[in-house]
Amino acid sequence: MESGRKLRAAGEILRLGGVDYRLESVEGRGGSAVVYRAVYEDELNRGCFHRVLVKELFPYDPRGMIYRGEAGEICCRPGAEERMEVCRRLFLQGNQVNLELLARLPEEISGNLNSYEAYGTFYSVLSVHGGRTLEEMLEEGGPHGLREAAEWMMWILDGLECFHRHRALHLDISPDNILMLKNRALLIDYNSVWQMGAEGAERFFFSEKEGYTAPEIRLRQISQIGPASDLYSVCAVLFRVLTGRRPSEQEIMGRGPGKSLSRDLEIFAEEPLPAVWQVVRIVVRGLHVLARKRWQSVDQLRLEFEELIRRIDGKGISHSAVWESSRRSLKRLRKQDGPYLPRSLSIEGEIMDGQTCFQALAEGGRILLTGPGGMGKTRFLQELLGRNMQSYRPAGPAVVYIPLVDYQEAGEEPYYIRKWILRGLRYSGQSGGMDEALHELDHLLDQGREEGGGVVLLLDGLNEAGRKRRALLQEVEELGNKPGVGILVTDRSDSVKEYGLRAFCTASLLPLTGEQVLRELEEDGLACPQEGELRDLLRNPMMLSLYRKTARPDQEGGNVPGDMEEMVGRYLESLYIRQLRADSGDQAEQLRQGYVLRHLLPLIAWEMKRRKRTILTFEEVHRAAGASYRDLLQKAFSLSFPEYAGKSRLMLKDIANENEWFDYAVSEQLMERLNLLEKSGNGYYRLIHDNFMDYLVNAAGVNRHRLGQYRKKVLGLRLAAGILAAALLAGGAAAVYRSVRPRELTEAKKYSIRNAAQRLRINLQLLDTQMVLQRGVLREAGGEGVLDGNTRETGYLRERIGRALDQEARQGAVATDGVNWLEELERQGTEIPLDVLGRLYMKNQEMSGIMEEALGYLERCLCDSDSPYRDRSRREPLVKAYEAYLDAYAQVCYLELLQVMDRMDPESAKTVLDAAAGMSTFKQYVLKYPLSNTQEELSRQQDAAESQLKDARGELRQQNFPMTAVGW
Repeated sequence: MESGRKLRAAGEILRLGGVDYRLESVEGRGGSAVVYRAVYEDELNRGCFHRVLVKELFPYDPRGMIYRGEAGEICCRPGAEERMEVCRRLFLQGNQVNLELLARLPEEISGNLNSYEAYGTFYSVLSVHGGRTLEEMLEEGGPHGLREAAEWMMWILDGLECFHRHRALHLDISPDNILMLKNRALLIDYNSVWQMGAEGAERFFFSEKEGYTAPEIRLRQISQIGPASDLYSVCAVLFRVLTGRRPSEQEIMGRGPGKSLSRDLEIFAEEPLPAVWQVVRIVVRGLHVLARKRWQSVDQLRLEFEELIRRIDGKGISHSAVWESSRRSLKRLRKQDGPYLPRSLSIEGEIMDGQTCFQALAEGGRILLTGPGGMGKTRFLQELLGRNMQSYRPAGPAVVYIPLVDYQEAGEEPYYIRKWILRGLRYSGQSGGMDEALHELDHLLDQGREEGGGVVLLLDGLNEAGRKRRALLQEVEELGNKPGVGILVTDRSDSVKEYGLRAFCTASLLPLTGEQVLRELEEDGLACPQEGELRDLLRNPMMLSLYRKTARPDQEGGNVPGDMEEMVGRYLESLYIRQLRADSGDQAEQLRQGYVLRHLLPLIAWEMKRRKRTILTFEEVHRAAGASYRDLLQKAFSLSFPEYAGKSRLMLKDIANENEWFDYAVSEQLMERLNLLEKSGNGYYRLIHDNFMDYLVNAAGVNRHRLGQYRKKVLGLRLAAGILAAALLAGGAAAVYRSVRPRELTEAKKYSIRNAAQRLRINLQLLDTQMVLQRGVLREAGGEGVLDGNTRETGYLRERIGRALDQEARQGAVATDGVNWLEELERQGTEIPLDVLGRLYMKNQEMSGIMEEALGYLERCLCDSDSPYRDRSRREPLVKAYEAYLDAYAQVCYLELLQVMDRMDPESAKTVLDAAAGMSTFKQYVLKYPLSNTQEELSRQQDAAESQLKDARGELRQQNFPMTAVGW
């Protein structure tokens, strides 16, 4: 007996339509029905039996409101009739569709032999096809490899196609509703089948299964329900086949399902990487939260599975395969603005054009190409790629373009370049997986150009590869020594040759000629600037491009930009003006455009700068976009930026949540429409050019400062009002800190204080983590090896600092400024000092900037080979000074915490105090500064701690700490 639902027993006779069915076992059970395996005797050949399935409508009710009576009938208690009626209607509806499809497609649809009304409910007698449900097969171990999984999905698509071909949607695809037969699959359970275009859609009762039902069904977005809804469920089934579990809400709405499909999954163990990437792509797109972003038809998704099977089967690793892979990647490269301006290089005093340079590479040349930002190194490499990949020649080199920006996330991954090449190949996984593939690729690269045509590697942006690139440089040098390889790698300078790439020739990408600049300006009807300095700036291709887009209005006013940052600013402003004109009459779109350009894009750049990378993961960009979405809804933001005051509802009228905002602001605007953000080959997000970084980071700093100034002003006014009120009541400043406890609090105030206390506890825990991470760094920095300048030990310290900053960056999304609770406490009129609480809420955000600045300074001073802090006498004071600062900072923070707890109700104060007692940063102060101290005592202690913190700041200045971040 199932809890709340009594099932029929084996051996029981069920009489339906004059036929006696003897029940043998329960075949399956769902939320609305139970299926029994049964037999009935043949009317002519007595003693012979037919095997069937009998489906009984018996909805499960955990309260027992729908139950089985003594005579076996299905009964309803008062209050359950409506649900039972809905289930009856769905049962009839499913049978109707089943019979219609069965009449058209008897081979592709599970059979419904007959249906009956009996025992207070409905029954259907179904034919037995054999086979097992996919759910049963998965519980017993799942597919034998990725190829079998792909074949299963093809069978499921074949079963689904007959529904869509007849404009019907199944809408209940899940492993328990998929019957697996030999070389085919049947979709069963038709209670949710919906005829597209049918009337009464708003009254339709859709079935929902956690993890498998598309978001638009759960949200009742009727207009969005279509074939993509069924294909969502198919991809959710694939996710279950691959991982052994259904996708979670967090994976769909938050970080995305791709993160859960790691290379470590058992089903991927022996599979080629291109196949793994293809199946991840299928799942990620198929489970997109927006229906229009998913696979749109069975045929479209079937093609993707066919491609997956081809990649699994493989086509080998060969010169032609590398060429074909590179040709496909060429089509995916971002189309560059404007015609290409021919460039020249200077190599050891010799001037050569691009094709001469390529010929040297085809003969095995190794070149380090240098040039400042915006000089056009990327465009030069992409032109070499395009011009030399127009047709396949077995005797010519296969050219492979590899941007190195993604190496920032590779973590010193070995064989990074080789794996990049293999990612695009459909090599066979039969010979040992990745290790064998690497061996085969090395064999190809070891062949002389006479044997196999050779390979030219265009490695773009060594300066963008991050700080940890030892393994990358080693691989570049190894590949450069292979007889079949020519390499061109770009960097902003040749400083790398102090420790690597010494066998490479150094080349400089020369600026544009004066004639080229003049010709480009004349085409736009622009006069060449008279100032010599600006004319020289325009020989940089990016400066010229931005000048052409922004110079006309500036010339009219006689004002010309003087540097790259100013040029970028003017370009973005002109871009904004063009969008205003394009969206004339649409105020909401105009406001959104301004917000995306002036707030979201700078915030993304700020996040890149904070993480010391020029790329961000999807999750990091999603968090930044989510923060910008929430900012729009905050009172503090609208008052800091009055142009958005009262406009958030208008701006977000067609955007329901953070996911839709991300899709609009990042995917549709910054990437597709404005072309200011792009995705790298590995799916990381980056600015269209890193020359935009400084301007955008400065803009973000101005935004943050403006918002911070408003909050400080508000808190200051509240503090001043509190002091004035206290002085009036008590006759002087001594009354500001009263030694009495707060008066009796209402339940509403207690509720608000409890919530504010919980937010405070979370932010303090984040601050504690930051402090613990820094103290760990300082312990290592104070070790003998680091203080004595041991290279190995300073290398370990550099890695420790990097890990600490990475960990701190990951936790940043959890923090908030608590402004909602500050406003609620203000409305409630509590006695909590809101200025102090506001400062406490902001501590961990302030510490984030302090931490990045301080640890970065320590890293430069203690780890860089050219640091002026070379001996112990200069190194140790650096460490001691920052240790003393953190001690003083923590003490001031705890004393401020006591001021807040003193005005809380006892329960909330105990919550915060217990949390502080468990934190490494504050536990030493819990006994030193009891909560029972009077406010006068707290005031004296606070003054002393502030003085100590001031002295610690002074010592840091003596040690030349930068101290420009907010919060020092």
